[in-house]
Amino acid sequence: MTMISSIIEILPEELLDRILFFTSHRATRCALCLVSKDINRIATPHLYANIYLQEDDFQYLRPLAFLLWTSAKHRDAVKSFSVRRAYGGNLDPWPNHQNLETIIRAQIKLYVRGGEADQWLFRVRDGADPLPIASLLLRSLKNVAMMQFDGFQLVDPSSRGG
Repeated sequence: MTMISSIIEILPEELLDRILFFTSHRATRCALCLVSKDINRIATPHLYANIYLQEDDFQYLRPLAFLLWTSAKHRDAVKSFSVRRAYGGNLDPWPNHQNLETIIRAQIKLYVRGGEADQWLFRVRDGADPLPIASLLLRSLKNVAMMQFDGFQLVDPSSRGG
């Protein structure tokens, strides 16, 4: 254990949570998740609260969708989702998982009419178009209060105070 990590870990959890709230640099939050299991538990919700896909980040759409579809902890942490100048192909492949098709089918069953399910499965599983993946992903994020895309922004009116 390094001196820095031991100093961080003796701080009260409420103070750490508040510090992480004001730490907006994504790489810093990611690094803090690697310090210890306790810091990871506190930092992870802050890391996933505001997802920004910019430029080359969009290539990670498939692994991100898989993580959020399979981890309620990560999915529930997402409060805003933003895509800026990140459209295009060259998506990283889906994670190698024995239940991948079952996981995708479960998402399709929730949000797609029955007669279109097989077409959606093909488009999401094997297609090069990221739009169906993004559509299913965004529908699955129940705690998102704001979605922002180049040119427009969607805000959930119920998330506004007053």
